[in-house]
Amino acid sequence: MTFPISTEDAKAQGLPGSDVYRRSAFLYLDDLHRHWGAVSLNTEAVRAFTDTIEISERQALAQHRAELRAWIANGALAAGLDMPWSRSDHDRMEYVNYEHLKLASGFELHLKARLLAAGYLVHCLDRNDSRYTQLSREQRERPVVHSEAKAVEGHQFDGKQNFLPGLTASSLKFSWITKKSAYRQVLGLSDETLNIIDDYRQLRNQIHLPGEFSDTPAIRAFGKPIIEFLLPFLNTEIVDWSNGVIEKYGLLFRKIPQFT
Repeated sequence: MTFPISTEDAKAQGLPGSDVYRRSAFLYLDDLHRHWGAVSLNTEAVRAFTDTIEISERQALAQHRAELRAWIANGALAAGLDMPWSRSDHDRMEYVNYEHLKLASGFELHLKARLLAAGYLVHCLDRNDSRYTQLSREQRERPVVHSEAKAVEGHQFDGKQNFLPGLTASSLKFSWITKKSAYRQVLGLSDETLNIIDDYRQLRNQIHLPGEFSDTPAIRAFGKPIIEFLLPFLNTEIVDWSNGVIEKYGLLFRKIPQFT
């Protein structure tokens, strides 16, 4: 027998492995598995966010900000007295590039979770495969629904497992998702939120471009400690949504606790 053949034919013939899917194909099998993949991405996003000093030591950072406000209010700055010192704040500044890398990674994972749950591909299509060249070009400007790729060629069986032709090993570029209007429109997030996320995308690059300083107009316009953006976003968009999906589909994930 010559492979690949269609998954339906493989199953009809009872071929060994015809019920086994590559992880990439598994994500686009049906609504259940798309949401399983989205929760998986969100779980990784939570790990990235909570590995930062900004979030994991938020109470200590808030206390230090309060101490600084009191220090200034009491005239200590004008008097030349030593500024209150905080290990957490010191570490956050020392590791600022690594902090930005992890925060940006958390945002990127979550945006891809939103796209996946909504039925869009998070894998890049193979532009070198003539069957997908046009869709690959379009994918640079707009999100591609998984059914569009399946319409070109459905799931195939390679003799060992099923796969979805046209998918590469690369995922969507972060910049496409935050900058292209067609991507932004399907995410269900405000412009303010997406602009702050895009600021973090650019800040991420400082880890391999030391000495460069990116302008962050959206973060600056927020005008408050950024934790006041990060925590509500984490709790509402990731924790609450993921826990709801876990419950709806009976997924074998542990519920994610709220962050206070």
